[in-house]
Amino acid sequence: MTLTLINISFGIGEFFSTTFLILIILSFCAYLYRVSKHGKYQKFKYTISCLSIMLTLHLVVFPFLYTLMLKSDPDSFEFKTAIHDNRKKMALNEWVHDSKNIPYEIKHLENIKLSNYKILNKKLNDLKQLTFSEGNIIYTVINPNIPGKDYMAIIYVFDKNGTLKKELRKNGGYAELDSMKFGKIIADNITYLKNEFHYYKLKKTELDRNNFWTFATLLPYNISSIFTGNMSPLTPIANILYTFHYIIIYCIGIGVFLHFLIINIELIIQKRKS
Repeated sequence: MTLTLINISFGIGEFFSTTFLILIILSFCAYLYRVSKHGKYQKFKYTISCLSIMLTLHLVVFPFLYTLMLKSDPDSFEFKTAIHDNRKKMALNEWVHDSKNIPYEIKHLENIKLSNYKILNKKLNDLKQLTFSEGNIIYTVINPNIPGKDYMAIIYVFDKNGTLKKELRKNGGYAELDSMKFGKIIADNITYLKNEFHYYKLKKTELDRNNFWTFATLLPYNISSIFTGNMSPLTPIANILYTFHYIIIYCIGIGVFLHFLIINIELIIQKRKS
């Protein structure tokens, strides 16, 4: 389940947002189902329980399946041109915003590494006092991060005028951080940024092939497509799933409406008799 959620989202941030959104919806549906069991709502038991099932299917199960299909084949569904183009533009703008500074950050760290080559082998313990190199002033502090668990080392890199140019951070045990070399901190940060940049290159490839839908971005169009036709299935499997989806939703919806209507008519008749 976790791997599937990761596959239908871009990165850890969207994985958590997708998970959070699904849990919120499921919690609400579960609450409705529990309410239907309460004696106070006995007359509306069928209506409320069916509504909770319908919402679970319409807001979680089918959007989840549609997102998986779009991830494996972006041409599974067709969206109205304005919706498609707008969503792709937004996804590309997000990509540019998130990735544009990474090459600059890598280059900046490489310059710090070159201008401080004489102290790269110094341990953080040796940098707890102001250390002057050819290009910078370095100062390190190691503070508790999570009490009783780990610490965070913060390396401040100033220019010769005392202006802060960079903060480097590293988590770990106190002894580990205290003996860690300055050069390793820089190398770890560069490696992390290079991995991030590689991830964004892969993401750009996916965006170019129109693979930009996630559960959260697809959900509004899935909800409204029952009335607007914002999305239409193209492949045979998508057609089958889409048809099955709306047959179930219409059947449950009509059943809920009729049941609710009958109950209210009965209540009106009972009041008139009394």
